[in-house]
Amino acid sequence: MNPGRRVLWINILFGAGLALGLPWLAAGLLAHLWGGARGTAWSSQHAYAVRTFWMGLMGVAGALASAGIGFMEPLLALTWLYMAARVTRGFLAWEREEWITDPGRFL
Repeated sequence: MNPGRRVLWINILFGAGLALGLPWLAAGLLAHLWGGARGTAWSSQHAYAVRTFWMGLMGVAGALASAGIGFMEPLLALTWLYMAARVTRGFLAWEREEWITDPGRFL
């Protein structure tokens, strides 16, 4: 499959994962299994998708860990907003077929 199509499917699953959760895990699994396309704009987008997966997973884990002290809901809301911003940036870069500069940066 074309690397651009793979990145698109990962982004679609991340978008669906914002509502349903389970597609988020599928997107992370596919991003790790498919690997990047070195030397193309898709490689930076792929790295961005992998980091989006891990940041989202860490945000949810942190929110669950803070459940005992009453911060779970606000942290889950912040994690969701942050992931929505990253997914939107991923879709915009895919549409323009652009490199994502510094895919490891915070936003």
